Amino acid sequence: MINRSGVSPVAAVRLPSATPSAPGPASPRPSVDPAVYVRARIAAYLAQYGSHASFALLDKVTGEEVLYQEGTEFETGSIVKVDILATLLWQGQQSGTSLSQSQRQLATQMITESDNDAATALWDQIGGASALAEANAVFGLTETTPGQDGYWGLTTTTAADQLRLLQLIANSSGPLNSSSRAYLLGLMSRVDGDQRWGVPVAADAQATGVYVKNGWLSRSTEDDKWIINSIGRIVEPAHDWLIVVLSNYNATQNSGITLVQHAADLAVQDRPVT
Repeated sequence: MINRSGVSPVAAVRLPSATPSAPGPASPRPSVDPAVYVRARIAAYLAQYGSHASFALLDKVTGEEVLYQEGTEFETGSIVKVDILATLLWQGQQSGTSLSQSQRQLATQMITESDNDAATALWDQIGGASALAEANAVFGLTETTPGQDGYWGLTTTTAADQLRLLQLIANSSGPLNSSSRAYLLGLMSRVDGDQRWGVPVAADAQATGVYVKNGWLSRSTEDDKWIINSIGRIVEPAHDWLIVVLSNYNATQNSGITLVQHAADLAVQDRPVT
């Protein structure tokens, strides 16, 4: 930063030489709180986007949690498809029925291919906005408002709520039973290759499980700026990351993808050794 204080820099001072002394014991390396370190990195990077980006992370193994602008609302785009399927599965549990073959086909298309027609069909089958709201009340998603008039992609949410949704899917207990959780995670692990951007980019070769659902939408009401969102999970030795990156008002789709990928990478890679 430019120094505007008007104070001149202090001149360097050369000290007289001293006879070297025997080296003493090495100072212990200061411990670094990973959550503090990661949040500082995330904040420094996302600050350039103002209110147009938010972030949430939870390591299910260590309990580390990192939040940045987690209460800011964003339109979901296609990440709401995870919520739609979670609602469908929960409804099946309540009625004691399994998904039909047709529903399974639609669910596969909706999650792995991000097929919008499949999402619309399942949105209608669950009962639309009111049914999603009912399920979300059970799921604990208090900051998610379903899109109206069939516009499921205009559902609004927060990074904090999307982190709760990932916990719902990844935890060993809760409203969704083990079969429903495994089914949803299985689809998220098989997302088409050209849609495996965002959170998966942060995974390294040691990862034993990578799950993702992305959302992207050009908004005509915002000069065709892009909503780019990524939610996912990375399981690796000693860690089980749940990661959410939400953003809007991106100039291009690619610039938004770069944003969410770099934020995820900053959170997981090159972390301090504790």
